[in-house]
Amino acid sequence: MNPSALDALFAGQDFAAAPGCVAALLDGDVVAWQGCFGLARLDTTAPLTPATRMRIASITKPMVALTLAALEDDGKLALTDPLSHHVPEHRFEADPTLAQLLAMTSGIPETYPLVWLALGDAARLAEHSQALLALLLAQRQLNFLPGERTLYANANTVLLHLVTERATGEPLARLMQRHVFDPAGMASAVLDDGLAHRLPETAIGYARSGEGFVPVDPVSVEAAPGGVIASLADMIAWHRWLRGNPHGWRTRLAAVVPHNDGSLSGYAHGFVHQLLSGTRVIGHAGGHSGWASDYLFASEEDVAVIILANRTDANVYERAREMLVTALGLPPDPGATPALLGAAPKPLWEATYASVETIASLSVKGGPGEIAVDGRRMPRGKDGVFRRTLGVEPFVIEAPNTATPPAELTRYEGNHAVTYRRVDDAAALPAEAIVGTYACATLPHPVTIKADNSGVMRVSTGPVWPGGEVWPLVPVSGALFRCTTPDGAPSEVHLRFELGTDGAVSRVSFSFLRLLRITLDRIEPAAAEQWRELGLAAPTLLTGDAP
Repeated sequence: MNPSALDALFAGQDFAAAPGCVAALLDGDVVAWQGCFGLARLDTTAPLTPATRMRIASITKPMVALTLAALEDDGKLALTDPLSHHVPEHRFEADPTLAQLLAMTSGIPETYPLVWLALGDAARLAEHSQALLALLLAQRQLNFLPGERTLYANANTVLLHLVTERATGEPLARLMQRHVFDPAGMASAVLDDGLAHRLPETAIGYARSGEGFVPVDPVSVEAAPGGVIASLADMIAWHRWLRGNPHGWRTRLAAVVPHNDGSLSGYAHGFVHQLLSGTRVIGHAGGHSGWASDYLFASEEDVAVIILANRTDANVYERAREMLVTALGLPPDPGATPALLGAAPKPLWEATYASVETIASLSVKGGPGEIAVDGRRMPRGKDGVFRRTLGVEPFVIEAPNTATPPAELTRYEGNHAVTYRRVDDAAALPAEAIVGTYACATLPHPVTIKADNSGVMRVSTGPVWPGGEVWPLVPVSGALFRCTTPDGAPSEVHLRFELGTDGAVSRVSFSFLRLLRITLDRIEPAAAEQWRELGLAAPTLLTGDAP
């Protein structure tokens, strides 16, 4: 391994007087390379070091998986238990097992879009865990039946958090300390209980703005989905512990999971499987509110990469794969390390695509050798498809010819395929047909759509708070619209309006990342006031109390 080649991957970054990242490459138990770049806090100019505590985000999930395995060994629960055994009050249309929650094959809808719909701009003022559980346990519809496909959703781990505490009578933070942090020798690691930001040597997360970097640390406790705070030294200890196969995780948690149709998932039980330049890699990535992280383990080569960043623009997912490819002397992987292939070619065309089967659209730029989908580079692989295998949600796009914008393309997510057709006519429903108030029985607040003074339609979710924001609707085609939400992900929030027998809009269906569909009916303004009064009780609102 050539340390200077790894140093070169981080050269040219603006780490001076800016937030940055810490990274390590391990060959067996040995730290073969380590680097610390940038500042932990801009207010104190404290540098990042191997001892700096950082949020590892969703790398928390494999640690939760190890905790569940330990509790199963202690006879406190079984991964084959149905969810109803521990959470009998759930209302989902089917009853997934704990193993299906851990494998992201349960079909349970994501929580964060529900919080946004129910609480809107006031979500940051709510007690996070209460809001998540109250809204999640009020839902009935699953995204799909358990085992049909894989769809990564933090809601699965939210419920597993509840399960562990009900099964043991102890807080998850204490369970993880006993079963993961202590045996792994993670001396400074904690599961955030809302006070962890006060711990010494803890960094702050930042996002780039027009004037530099601004703090964007999460304001609510992430807990099981992504709440662990740990240092690079802690993560090195974690990897060394994993090499010893605690609780038989290699076969028990890392084994490939089959779907009901026999196809294989890329997500195991708390761990992600990927191929990187033909090399098998297992691990997990994470990212949230100023933080990004990745852990990759090429087990056959016994080489691992850890990278933790306290800035959202660090591109750690590609950087981690660049480190592993460089260390192992592998060729660049078009789906995982496009930067190693050189600068992106100038696109020859730009087009919008909408799906017929789902509520979704894609903004695509491209040419024969590479496309960019919603800004994400996807070079064409040797097999002729465009592939992106970064993070925890790899996907593939198949298009016969991209010298010009194709009439249609197919996006594959594991065993699930969606066809998108090019939008040639963006004519949309008029504002007067859409403006109104919409509600459903599983949300405590209505959603209001209004037109502002400039004629732009805007969506207002949750209670109306002084200074609260509303978000613009962008027409895609016909009854399909995009909405730019607070987290800045316009490509992953869509609305489709449905017409009643009288030709007027009668309902709207929302589709989000990991929440495939939730439908709200149009209601009269007077009824909306009832919903608003009841919704002020959120998030302590008891499930089933909506009118």
